[in-house]
Amino acid sequence: MEKNTKSKNIQFMFNKIAKNYDLMNCIMSFGNHKKWEQEIVQSIKFNSKKLNKILDIACGTGSLTQEIIKNSPNNNVIGLDFSNAMLSIAKNKVSNLILGDSHYLPFKKNYFDHITIAYGIRNFENITQSLQEINYVLNNKGTLNIIEIIKPYNNIKSFIFNLGFFILAPFFGMIFSNNFSAYLYLPKSSNTFLTEKGINSLLQKNGFKKIIIKKKAFGSVILLNALKSN
Repeated sequence: MEKNTKSKNIQFMFNKIAKNYDLMNCIMSFGNHKKWEQEIVQSIKFNSKKLNKILDIACGTGSLTQEIIKNSPNNNVIGLDFSNAMLSIAKNKVSNLILGDSHYLPFKKNYFDHITIAYGIRNFENITQSLQEINYVLNNKGTLNIIEIIKPYNNIKSFIFNLGFFILAPFFGMIFSNNFSAYLYLPKSSNTFLTEKGINSLLQKNGFKKIIIKKKAFGSVILLNALKSN
C-alpha cells in the first residue's frame, strides 16, 4: 500500500519517539492516561456468553491493548499499528499484533465486536475512509470506543490547551525524549484537531449512533463510545 507524504511523516515520527512514548504520555496527561484507558475499557459491554473479537487500532506500544486483555482475558484481542518501532515495544506486552493501516483494514466484514482507538483519529490522513473501514469490519451490534485529544470550546480551557500543546509538549519532548522536533508535531497539528461536535458529526455520517462523550483534562480529552448503526 502506498502512503502519502503526511502518513509517511507521521510513521517516521512515531518510529523515532517509540522508546519514550509511554513516558511522554504519562507526563503530558499528568499521569491520567492509564486511568482513562481503564475507564474506556470498563465502558465496553463485553458479551460474557461468547468470545468477543476486539481490535485496538493505532495500538502504539500496546498500552490500551494490554488493558483490554487484563479486563477481558478470555477474548480475542488484536493490536494494529503502522509503526514497526511501536510494535517492537508492544510485543513485550501483547502477543497478537499486526502491522497495518487504519485506511486499509485486513479483515472480513462484520468481524469484530468492539474496536478501540487511543490518540489515533487525529493522525489519520483520511478520517472518513478510516471510519468507513472500521464500520465495515465491525459487526452490526459492535461498538467503537475512542480516547482522543480535541479542541475545547471554552476560552479559558482553550488557553490551557494551547499552553500545553504549544509550550509544554515541545519542552517535555526535548527534556525527556531528546526529540524536540517530533513533539513540535503536536502544536503544528493542533489546528486540525476535531471539536466535540466535529467528531460527533463524522461518526454519525459514517454509520454510528448513540454517541456518548465524557470530557477530561479541561475538556481537551474525550472518552467516546458509539454503536454501529444497522
